[in-house]
Amino acid sequence: MLGRTLGGRYQVQETLGGGSFGQTYLAVDIHRPERPQCVVKHLKPAKRDPEFLPKARSLFEREAVMLEKLGSHDQIPRLLAYFEEKQEFYLVQEYIPGHLLRKELPQGCQWSEEQVTQLLQDILSILAFINQFNVIHRDIKPENIIRRQQDGRLVLIDFGAVKQLRKELSSDPHQPLPVGGTIAIGTPGYMAPEQAQGRPRANSDLYALGMIGIEAFIGKNPTQFTQTAQGEIDWQEEVPVSPALGDVLQQMVRYHFQYRYQSAEDVLKELQEQPSSGWFKKVGKMLRSPVQNLWAGEPGLAEERSYQTTPQVARPADFPGNSMGSDSLSADPESATQPFAEVTSQVFISALNREPELQVAKDLFAAIKGAGYQPFMSTQSLELKENWAQHIDHALKACDFYILLLSRASAHSELMLQEVRAVKALHQSRAEQRPQIVPIRVDLPMDGSLNYELRGYLHRLQQRIWRSASDTPNLVQDILSALDASDSLTKTADQGSSGSFPTVPPPKQGSDAPPLPVAEPELPEGQVNVASAFYIERPPIELRCAETVVQPGSLIRIKAPRQMGKTSLMARILHEASSQGLNTVSLNLQLADGKVFTDLDKLLQWLCASVSRRLRLPNRISETWDDIFGSKYNCTAYFEEYILPELDGPLTLALDEVDRVFEYPEIASDFFGLLRAWHEEAKNQEIWQRLRLIVVHATEVYIPLNTNQSPFNVGLPIDLPEFSLAQISQLAELHTLDWDEAQTSQLQTLIGGHPYLIRLALYHVAKGDMSVEQLLETAPTEAGLFRDHLRGHWWNLQQHAQLAEAFISVVTSEQAISLEPSVLFKLHSLGLIRLVGNGAQPRCDLYRQYFATVAADKGASESG
Repeated sequence: MLGRTLGGRYQVQETLGGGSFGQTYLAVDIHRPERPQCVVKHLKPAKRDPEFLPKARSLFEREAVMLEKLGSHDQIPRLLAYFEEKQEFYLVQEYIPGHLLRKELPQGCQWSEEQVTQLLQDILSILAFINQFNVIHRDIKPENIIRRQQDGRLVLIDFGAVKQLRKELSSDPHQPLPVGGTIAIGTPGYMAPEQAQGRPRANSDLYALGMIGIEAFIGKNPTQFTQTAQGEIDWQEEVPVSPALGDVLQQMVRYHFQYRYQSAEDVLKELQEQPSSGWFKKVGKMLRSPVQNLWAGEPGLAEERSYQTTPQVARPADFPGNSMGSDSLSADPESATQPFAEVTSQVFISALNREPELQVAKDLFAAIKGAGYQPFMSTQSLELKENWAQHIDHALKACDFYILLLSRASAHSELMLQEVRAVKALHQSRAEQRPQIVPIRVDLPMDGSLNYELRGYLHRLQQRIWRSASDTPNLVQDILSALDASDSLTKTADQGSSGSFPTVPPPKQGSDAPPLPVAEPELPEGQVNVASAFYIERPPIELRCAETVVQPGSLIRIKAPRQMGKTSLMARILHEASSQGLNTVSLNLQLADGKVFTDLDKLLQWLCASVSRRLRLPNRISETWDDIFGSKYNCTAYFEEYILPELDGPLTLALDEVDRVFEYPEIASDFFGLLRAWHEEAKNQEIWQRLRLIVVHATEVYIPLNTNQSPFNVGLPIDLPEFSLAQISQLAELHTLDWDEAQTSQLQTLIGGHPYLIRLALYHVAKGDMSVEQLLETAPTEAGLFRDHLRGHWWNLQQHAQLAEAFISVVTSEQAISLEPSVLFKLHSLGLIRLVGNGAQPRCDLYRQYFATVAADKGASESG
């Protein structure tokens, strides 16, 4: 396109931007003596068939007429021409020399009241003008506002998302929102909640402008704003602001449109009635960066030409309280026949920054974007030094589809596991059941291993496979077809697929052969296989558990932080029970849907149904459950009268990740009280002696439980310790590493006796990926072996601000510090701290070094 002359007059010089709404170019008008610059917007019809083009042409002309009217305002680019060429459409608009407002809003920069007030008045006057035509912009953000070089005034650009409202909706704030709505266009963070639902109002633009005003005040991006449970923005405690202006901004960003100002004129009137503020008379008085230099027109800024032509298409899930299903996006006849942009969904592509999955991710990104969707690659955020966790979190919440590229490395990535956990929780909490997970195995065979928990999340999903570059065209076409008909993505492995990509068979069980003394190194992947040579016993724990599990009515409690080997020990106990003729069932509560925990009845029915399914017994809940008796009685009767008598031997029931129940105190006491009651019943009733319980949890019990109703003070307690120096040496020998005591001690000093990290380090050294010296030198850095593990922890902490703040205080303190009990126990369950008396210290030196650096970088960015 560069160098081409359009309409016989406008010669293209460079590309300014583009996306699903079209491309935008900088051009010169060769028919005028001074060859002035202009902006050419190229719009491609979605279809080219003879029936569709007249519709496209009509809507294009309608848009041109509206832009010509709007361009009569001094702070909106004028429409210079519009024309059709080779069945494609072009708009020519005035070029505005200047710089984007985004340049004046770097992270941490705070404006004065006078600056914010001037910003509001400038844009409000524009909005008051366009509202006269019953029009809203729908994508007001700093990237769509230019500070004009000529006079410093603000100019509103990019009316590609403009929406003409029905007159009754623009005038009546109490008019119900239209059913179905239109395309949810806008930018997350600035977009009003009702607009995200595809039903914008006349005052939706006021919300976006208010968010920009608050951003200028507090120096944070709107995606970082704190919200109340009701969705209101909570910001006025962060900076000093006069009550009058603070109230104006707060009313502009009210969650429900009825409680906002109803027009730009209302806000302007309110601002004009305020007394002149005496708070900050000089530009930059409370600023952390020299904003006044940006306003003065620095050399080079006038030459910046950056027009963002395409607003992001955001999903309703970005905002609380929404229940709109995806089908309603096409209910508006206008949006359904939009000739220049079809409804676009957001697609998150999760891949490690290594080949071959990185190239597969890039190919998918290009194809998905070319098909009109909004793709996001996880590597985009991971390359950032600051706020990468917030970027990923926001993109996950906004996406409709989550494409997961599984390779030999990523199949055991802790960061990817954190992402999948978050996506699963989002999917379960939303009526439209988005995001949908799309797993793709990249050069990972169908029988290739997956992380234990990841396998549980994905085992019933259709999994595509990529073996080499020759598979890319078919894979891309298969993914695009599935996105177009998104219901096919929900198909389970049991249902199969009509496409060319096979489904994953059920995971194979490990061999029962005894472990060998040495073996080919195994990449740690969660639970250690029962037959693995790399399981390290911690005597006398295994022997005591084996003796206890065969005792009638026994209860074993296994407690340790994450990645300490709890599930591996549980698997060995179940293996021993099975070898002694006992029936075994293992349930991981982390894999249960969130709705299961909404009330006790659902949780206990899930328990009964899950045990029945694992034992291949018919589900008889509907026949036996009687509401008059209550949940605990019904569940007890189901086991006592059906499950236990039906079996030909005792049952060992293992409940993994019972910490999940701690999060629901309203049901926790009844659930754990029931387990204690079953254990006690074994002392009196023979039928209950047939049940043996294994309860696995990662943290201390921080919820209040009656001493006589708790299962956590009876039975055999197992608190798994870290590996000793001798056990680390034993593992090194199993990996055929000839290490001396000094090398082993160096590794223990860095990562303690952390079983997972020890095995990960030994595996990569044994495979020749690095020397022990390289491992130790780079370990606490972004270039180190443990980067994924460390980033997974930080991403998780960023979801819980209280935990992040507490942990930073731990790693930056030389002494053990006291923490609130629930915070202390949660950090301990994550494996991040060790308990020293009543205080906490970092679990290992690796955590202290890495997270202290993170804290220092974060502090520097906030104060710089």
